[in-house]
Amino acid sequence: MPAHLREWWLAGLFFAGISAAEFCLGFLVLTVTLRWLWLLAVGISIATMAVWAFSRIWGTPVGPRAWQPEAVAWPDYISTVLEALTAGAFLALAYPAPGAGRRRSLALAMAGMVIVGVLTGVALWSLRSRLAALP
Repeated sequence: MPAHLREWWLAGLFFAGISAAEFCLGFLVLTVTLRWLWLLAVGISIATMAVWAFSRIWGTPVGPRAWQPEAVAWPDYISTVLEALTAGAFLALAYPAPGAGRRRSLALAMAGMVIVGVLTGVALWSLRSRLAALP
């Protein structure tokens, strides 16, 4: 977040807001068991992943480096994979399988989110490599 803040104060403020919202939401979903709250967590995680992917493929539409794609770095890639895991876990909580299949449903959701996160990272990494090789 400090790098975003140094680059453009509004980007830093955006990421600070997202971090604070996810932090508070994390504590809230541990104490309150409401389906709509779990689905809100899924939506925020998906929106965060979408912003990350958009900024890595096309760049942000505003700011000092508008429409310049950002580099894919390990820390933000790992945090995006964790966002995918979070979304999968909360989706499994919001729509559990009946009876004994609940544990299996959660495990499959988590495995699916890991696979999606890894494949997304590999695809973005190869896309960035190809774009960097262009004149």
